[in-house]
Amino acid sequence: MKKCFTSYGRLVGACLVMLTAANASGGMFSMYFENDSRYLKPNGATDRHYTHGTKLVYSTEPDWQWLKDFSESSLFSQPASVEPAVGFFLGQNIYTPDHADDPSRRGDKEHVFAGWLYTGLFVQRRQADVLDHFELNVGVVGPSARAHRTQHCIHQVLRSGRPVGWGEQIGDEPAADVTWVRRQRQTGGWLAPTEYTDMITDFGFTAGSLHRHIEAGVMLRCGVNLPDDFGPGRLALPSSAAAMDLQNTRSVYVFARLSGRAVEHDRFLTGLTPRPLTGRAQVGLAFRRDNIELAYMQTFMTETFKEQSSPDSYGAISLTMVF
Repeated sequence: MKKCFTSYGRLVGACLVMLTAANASGGMFSMYFENDSRYLKPNGATDRHYTHGTKLVYSTEPDWQWLKDFSESSLFSQPASVEPAVGFFLGQNIYTPDHADDPSRRGDKEHVFAGWLYTGLFVQRRQADVLDHFELNVGVVGPSARAHRTQHCIHQVLRSGRPVGWGEQIGDEPAADVTWVRRQRQTGGWLAPTEYTDMITDFGFTAGSLHRHIEAGVMLRCGVNLPDDFGPGRLALPSSAAAMDLQNTRSVYVFARLSGRAVEHDRFLTGLTPRPLTGRAQVGLAFRRDNIELAYMQTFMTETFKEQSSPDSYGAISLTMVF
């Protein structure tokens, strides 16, 4: 338990550092927490495969010349009237086989134990109803990611079974991914936003040592005082200071997102037969008051590898504060 308190202390320390930076220089602090336990997804816990993720993000709109030069380049879009922002993040993901606490119940071919600890930065630029997101993350996969300790602590707090098999996890190796995503609020014809609804599409790719795929999705929002942004952030695609809407200080809305992915490589499916095409559906609720936004969502995934017995799902909660 002492080790757990040490881990929690480091997490709190990282939060305080980012909060201090956000408060001192202005910007946005976000925290994302995803888990497939019954506490975040009471309608169906799984505790397997992608089982947990935590991410801390600080983003701001600094007066940096290189950021202006990058944002005014013609890469991917015309540079007129752009609003740039930069963000820094720290995160950890955890992956396990089915029945993590009972090896006797596992199949012959199962998801590997793996942890991924990473950091990085992103640049975002907003141009009216278009937001481009460029991200670089670097980190480590393996025992040095300390995922086994994090999971043991989580299971102690939730009083779940102790995971068995972390000694067989993927060995230490460096990891890096590059991501580009474009999100766009639809404004033409029957897709145009109304007083209570809007539609946001997204398209992008990730390329690196861990993931190589392209993805496209569409989100529908329905609510009161919809903010002039691109929907709630999530662990894989955080919110940014470039999309901050400080006009609507109070809003509440529900949202649903459907997406499809064409997969060429997934390091965490080592030894399995990945499915080249996958999909996911996300539904949730977001609430904003003054400078704080709280969102909850559930994600339902199709099977990601052929040996999988049934689809996975998980719950997520995010907290964003604007300074």
